[in-house]
Amino acid sequence: MKASEIFKQYIWLTDTIYRSGGISLQELNERWVRTEMSGGVPMTRMTFNRHKMAIEEIFGLCIECQRKGGYYYYIENEEVLKNNNLQDWLLDSLSISNMLMESGSLKDRIMLENIPAGKEYLQPIINAMKQDYKLMMTYRKFGQTTGYTITVEPYAIKVFKQRWYLLAKDNKRETPTIYALDRILALEETEESFVYPSDFDTELFFKDYYGVLCSTKDKAQKIVIRTYPPFTNYLRTLPLHHSQKEVKTTPDYADFEFHLRPTFDFRQELLSQCNEVEVLKPAKLREEMKEMIGKMLERYR
Repeated sequence: MKASEIFKQYIWLTDTIYRSGGISLQELNERWVRTEMSGGVPMTRMTFNRHKMAIEEIFGLCIECQRKGGYYYYIENEEVLKNNNLQDWLLDSLSISNMLMESGSLKDRIMLENIPAGKEYLQPIINAMKQDYKLMMTYRKFGQTTGYTITVEPYAIKVFKQRWYLLAKDNKRETPTIYALDRILALEETEESFVYPSDFDTELFFKDYYGVLCSTKDKAQKIVIRTYPPFTNYLRTLPLHHSQKEVKTTPDYADFEFHLRPTFDFRQELLSQCNEVEVLKPAKLREEMKEMIGKMLERYR
């Protein structure tokens, strides 16, 4: 059996046990034989135990058996997934990928978003991050006809709105800068090492931002917006930011409060909702939004 097929079995097994919260080997096999991967053949206990050990080695997840009240298998250290965004995201992504591959007959009926460019640079960036090596990068910003070459220290990578981004630091700036991978013209790993700051926290760095654009001129502040249907329900089910709180609810509208920096990404997101969003506070941001809307209106005259 191909390694890729075995790996898909690991993902299916991990995902099934995790999402069930506890499942017997018999119930597991009943689900297993319904998959195309099984070929209708049940999973033997020997194969199950072999997969169980591999899952612990690859994902760091321990599958244990609860003997009281029946033999039920569960993820003993599932806090690893709850406390590790990368591991959780990886498992979710692979599980969804596995599910879609199992639904090959529906490939023309399942539409996904594509990240168009930049993926080819992920591997060298990740390699450099692992070894704390600097990268030599040729980069061209939007609106410029030529690029420039710079040596950077790769700190982190992030995906936002169908684009991969690199958070990296160069010698000219005190704080890390964001770079879109689809604007990279060339990338080369160097043998020059750097010291990754032990106190740098990527999640903390982005805490006050929506999106990826990091501007220190915009201070974190309380922002209150009023939303109107149907956007109100979208915002309730998929918050824009971890600081989001619903502070007022009426049949006609709802007010939401945020604590973040009102950067370009955040303003663009609000503008994209057209007449279903209104900025209430702070007054400065409300005036800036009115000015941007006025300029939009001029385009249609």
